[in-house]
This record gives sequence, C-alpha cells and structure tokens, in this order.
Amino acid sequence: MGGSRGRGSAAVLVCVATAVLALSAVASPAAGAQESAADVTDAFWDAGAAEAPPAAVAGIPFRFAVYPFELRRLELPSRAFSNSRVVPRVDTGLHDAEGVRMRRVKGRLYEFPRGQASYGLENLNAYRITGDAFFLERALAQARRLVSYHTEAAGAWYYPNYPSRQRHGRPGEYVRAPYYSALPQGRILMFLSRLAEMTGSPRWREAADHTFLAFLRPGPCSGPYVVRVDARGYYWLEEWPWAGMKPDATLNGHNSSAFGLYEYHMVTGDERAAELFKGAATTIRHYLPRFRNPGWISCYCLAHRHPNAHYHAMHVGQLLQLYKLTGDLVFARAADSFSHDYPRPGVSGRLQVEPGVYRAVRIDAAGKPVARRTVTLRRGVTWRTDCRRRLWRGSPVYLRVRSGGTLAGWWLQERPGRAFLIGTAAARSYAPPRRLSVAAGVSLQALVFDENGRVRASRRVSSADGLRFTVNRRAVINGYDRVRISAGDLERFWVRLRSGVRLY
Repeated sequence: MGGSRGRGSAAVLVCVATAVLALSAVASPAAGAQESAADVTDAFWDAGAAEAPPAAVAGIPFRFAVYPFELRRLELPSRAFSNSRVVPRVDTGLHDAEGVRMRRVKGRLYEFPRGQASYGLENLNAYRITGDAFFLERALAQARRLVSYHTEAAGAWYYPNYPSRQRHGRPGEYVRAPYYSALPQGRILMFLSRLAEMTGSPRWREAADHTFLAFLRPGPCSGPYVVRVDARGYYWLEEWPWAGMKPDATLNGHNSSAFGLYEYHMVTGDERAAELFKGAATTIRHYLPRFRNPGWISCYCLAHRHPNAHYHAMHVGQLLQLYKLTGDLVFARAADSFSHDYPRPGVSGRLQVEPGVYRAVRIDAAGKPVARRTVTLRRGVTWRTDCRRRLWRGSPVYLRVRSGGTLAGWWLQERPGRAFLIGTAAARSYAPPRRLSVAAGVSLQALVFDENGRVRASRRVSSADGLRFTVNRRAVINGYDRVRISAGDLERFWVRLRSGVRLY
C-alpha cells in the first residue's frame, strides 16, 4: 500500500497554528469516534438488566440478588487459563528453592497466594498440552505450599497475604497483615478444582471444598472473611479488606474471584457455587454503569472511582468472559462500550495518511495536551506509530507518530479511510457468536484481510428482504469498525458496522 507514497516531513506542505491549548478547551467531548456509534454507544443496559430482588437459595445461609442466567457449560480447553501457551521449563519468575512462586517486598520474601495459584494453573495448562509430568509436579509444588499455610474458620480455608500495606497506597487506609482477599481466594479455588479434575486426587477435591466454604461466610464476621452482601442485597467478592473502611468494590478482583466459583461448579456440580457465581455476575450486571466513564477509562473501584488504564483493558476481557459463561448480551455490549470508551492503546505498525488537512496534538509527560497543529499533506505518507488511544475524556482517537519528520512525537487524529493504523486494532472475540442484522436493500461489501490489512477477497451482497448472520469477532481494521462472519458462505469475511447494519 505504501510503496509509491512519499515519506517523512517532505510531504508536509504547511504546519500552522501551533498554540498552547487551554485545558478547558480540550476537556469537552469531541466528534470522531471510530467505532460504529449506532451500535457501541447504545446503552448496554438496553439488553434488559431487570432488577433481581434478594432471594433465598437452597444451601446458602443468606439472601442475595440472583438474575436467572443460564450458565453455559464449557469443557476444560475452553475455560480460563486454557490456551496454547506452554510455560518455559526454566522459571525466570521469582521463586524459592522448591520452585514455588514468591513475592519480594523491601528485600524480604513472602508467600504469594495469587501468584502461586496462577502459576499452578499455567503449569497445569502446559501439562494438559504436552503430557509432560514435569509441569504437573511444578503445579503440585504450588498446591502443596498453598494448603500448608492456610488459616481455617468454620471449616473454610483462607490464605493469608503479607506484608501490611496501605490500601491502594492511600494514607489512612491501612491494611494490617495477615489480610485476606477474595481475588486469590477465587484463583486458588479455580486452581485446586482443576487440579482435582485433572488428577482425580481426593486430597485436592477436599482442599477445593474447604476453600469454597469461604464464599458462604459473608463479613463482617468472626475470623477471616472476603465476601459481603450490600444494603441492596448484592453479593460482592471483595479484593481488599474493609474493616473500619468503606468497602472497596473492586471490579477486576470481584470478577477474577467469581471465575473460581464457576470453575468449582463445573468440576463438582455443586449448585451452591452456580448460584453464588450468578449472584456475583448479577452484582456486576447491576453496578456496571457506575464503573463506566463514557468516552474515557473505567474506574478501578467504586470506593474511590479512580480511572486506571491498565485495569480498563482487563475489564473488557473480563466482561467478554462473563458473556462467554452466561451468554448474556449485557456483558458483550458492555465490553463493546468499554472498548469504545478507551481502546487498548498498545499498537505497533504503520500509520497511513492520505492527502488532506489534519489536526495534530502534543501532550506532556502527564498526558495533558499542550500544543496543536493543523497539518496539510499534499500527498499520502506512511509513518510508524506505536500508540492509539483517546488523549482526554471524550476526545477523538489519536495515533502517535514515531517517524514523521517534524511530526515525530505528535498525535494525529484518526480518520477512517484518511488517517488510520494499517491492519487491526482493538480486536475482541465473541463466544458464543452474536447476531448481525442487515436491513432490507442495504448493499454490503464483505472482505477478507491478511495480517497486514490488505484485501485478499471481496464480495458484494444485498437482499430485498434483509440479511442475517452470526459474527464471532470485532476489530477496527484500516480505521473502520468491522465484525467477522462466523458461518455460512461468507465465513471469515469482515463487514463494516454502519447505518442499516446492526449487531445484537
């Protein structure tokens, strides 16, 4: 595509109107969102998030809100931590002489419950793929260590975290060790459940059973606790202790913990775990709008509501996982909205810019815009880019120029078909596939792309009666929001989301 294009600053005819931006001027929302406004910006709540009043559930000694999800049964290769990656035999992570994962704080080694469970799951995955007992033994080393230091309360096993710390590093929110967290509790439950499933050993099933009991003890109560039911009856899995403080309601920690409940249900068939997982998913279904900042980064937790870009990307993945486990479109639509609000910024590739007039912005180290340019190009150029994101709340999406003469280090506003990343950005998958509706008489161009964004096949389709497809993937390709058809004659073809084309 770029073989005959001019490169570098020679193609820049005019760069004018450099000025310091008033922050009030850039804080207002701007046009130019690259994903389909007709689909993404519809409230994901339109999928029907009905209130679920607290109810009694058999075998669970408290009432909580449960939406009637129909959980999808996933076999092991389709569950969390099952992928094609085989961890290296040589562990370069921090571990002790027994090969068990640890954490170091101020020069001292501490047990690392979440890290040990996660590494155990990664090694079980490697064992599943290779059949090499080396990986199973390394997973068993993590499990033996975990059960060796558990704390017990009312038959439930908890896993202490050290050292003491300030919650989020905030003065006045001191968390004294040992402290307990639903995030590692859920990750350990997933690990021990899967270990029991893959080995058939009653030892690990018993350990999983005891670990599960912690989810039946809402706090505050005597001894450790990691879950609670709020004043509205919603069931929370709390990543951070809240004794003497406002509960944190951390989104990623709650979701990560909930996936352990799903795993335990899949392995054991325990219906209490299924209902608790549904309760945890119901909580997110209800509170998700409070975590969202439309046109910007989502909040890490509800106690402080601070945006966090790293966890925002994690939120998108977790929402897609909730959709995968429940089939509820609320979660798929929410993932789309979150991704549109703040696309995953990490890209590496070529920025194609066609002739025309463009806006460029420079930001300081704190991410605040400090200057702008109007750039006129008399011929097309191809530059390198390494980041694609919104620069402030409600701004258009910008691409950072890495090699562009006098524009190197500046951000250029993305414009589909005019200034765009060549290839794929903001990709995400849908399982199960979603429905796509094409209105009667709308002509649709379906394309197959290679990994460099070049068109390898093209078809034009339309129908007087409209068209229906299923799609399993979505991405911005060459600047346009597209979905990939998952079945039929057009399987693996991509189509644009635009007027008359609606994703359900």
